[in-house]
Amino acid sequence: MKRIVLALIFLLATSSAASAQFAPRTENLRGLKGVRLMLMLGHYPHRLDEAQWPELLKMVQADAIAKLQAAGIPVEKSGDARLVIVVPMDEPNSSMSYETEVELLQRVRLWRDPSIETDAVTWSREGIVHVPRPRDAIRQQIAGLIDVFIQDYLSVNPKQSANSTKQKSRFVAK
Repeated sequence: MKRIVLALIFLLATSSAASAQFAPRTENLRGLKGVRLMLMLGHYPHRLDEAQWPELLKMVQADAIAKLQAAGIPVEKSGDARLVIVVPMDEPNSSMSYETEVELLQRVRLWRDPSIETDAVTWSREGIVHVPRPRDAIRQQIAGLIDVFIQDYLSVNPKQSANSTKQKSRFVAK
């Protein structure tokens, strides 16, 4: 009996350590002044001009900008911190499931040689939608992932949260 309990404790401890290692770190968001929003259509191999975007991509972009701005997170036209939203293609795969993803790319430097810079994913979340007509479900899924990003961002940037509340009340008063 003692061996079983010890084995269970060991498994629980190792699984907790492993999950903590792969969990996105909110500390990577500390001090972030704003994000540049980028949308990708299902890991499409080449970029589409905004005029060629399907309606779903335009709706997701508008939803994300509104949510970020309402939370007081500046959405910039350029910058190193890029919030990338991956919207699945309209064509369903065989299982009728659609993967969504939101990730933050930031410019980082190597510890061993700070002259070497690269872009790295410093925060990410994924979701899967299983529905035959996915448009609204995909929008809701991505909105939920954006909400998680906002929550994580505000957890390490509480001053930003207080500023967004002041801004909201200032807009309401006028």
